[in-house]
Amino acid sequence: MHCQNFGWLGWAKNGESSGSEGYSRRLEAIQICLVPKGQKAPGNTNNTFYKK
Repeated sequence: MHCQNFGWLGWAKNGESSGSEGYSRRLEAIQICLVPKGQKAPGNTNNTFYKK
């Protein structure tokens, strides 16, 4: 997901939070990728959610 002022965030999965809370920043884009069960995310999984 691409978040205003934060840029592209890491990949989240299975109900994990993604984006920001308390910053009043908009969601600008979202990317969805289906992967087989047990496989790794297609990229970085750090910094998926920012909370103030």
